[in-house]
This record gives sequence, structure tokens and C-alpha cells, in this order.
Amino acid sequence: MSVFYRGPRVLITEEYFEVATGVAGVAGPMGVRRYPVRALRGVHIVRHDTTGHALHQAMGLSALAAAVVAIPLVGRLSMILGGLTVAVLLVQAAISLSRRPPASWELVAACDGRYAVLFSSVKQREFEQVCRGLQRCLEHHAGGMR
Repeated sequence: MSVFYRGPRVLITEEYFEVATGVAGVAGPMGVRRYPVRALRGVHIVRHDTTGHALHQAMGLSALAAAVVAIPLVGRLSMILGGLTVAVLLVQAAISLSRRPPASWELVAACDGRYAVLFSSVKQREFEQVCRGLQRCLEHHAGGMR
């Protein structure tokens, strides 16, 4: 039996696409989901991008900063406190904009009449390797090679 990809979470042979469903050392059942390669139809990639997340946080912080600026500043101590508050909010906004959750990818296909997420990852390199392995496997089946 030919093996097209063997990784820590996925094994692709000429007969099955197998995915480990649990993570070692983490609470929960360990198991394997197995999909027959011959039953896979309409294989495609779905990318989940997180572009709006940081902008949403920054907008919330700017509304908070506007509320602080609207408070009347009277006296030297309140001006110092107001300036310090605005500085802290700006630092928080910069941190929020720099910490963007990574994009994630899903490998989706119809299997036995139902759509299933075969594999998902936030690691682009791992995801591309799995996709390439499945592509080679599907090409093997399409060519009728044995």
C-alpha cells in the first residue's frame, strides 16, 4: 500500500485519509477519523482570515479614549492623570493591533453524501504538505495506477 503523506496528525494512504482527533497529553479521547479516499468528492480549501479582529478592538479602544478626553480637565493633577490615561490607551491599542490571531485553513470534502472537514490547521506549512499529499493520492486514483 502506497503512503502519500505521513505526519504527526495525518496519514494519507492510497485507501484512507486518517486524522488524529485528539492531542496527546490533553484531556479528552484520542482517536482517528478515517475517510476512504475513493469516497471523497469536491475536495476544496476554506481559508478563515482574521483581518477585522484588530480593527474591531482598536475602534472600541478609540471610543473609550474619546470618553476620557470628553471629561473636563481642571487642575494640574487631573491633566497629568488624563495624559497618563490616554497614553495607556494608546499602548493598549498598539498591542491589540500587533496581536492578530493567525489565519486558519480547512480541507473540506463531501464524503458519503455529507460535507466533512477532513483537516484544519493554523500552520500554513503543515496544511500545504497535507494538501499536496492528498492531491498526489487523488491523482494516483484518477490515473488508475496500481
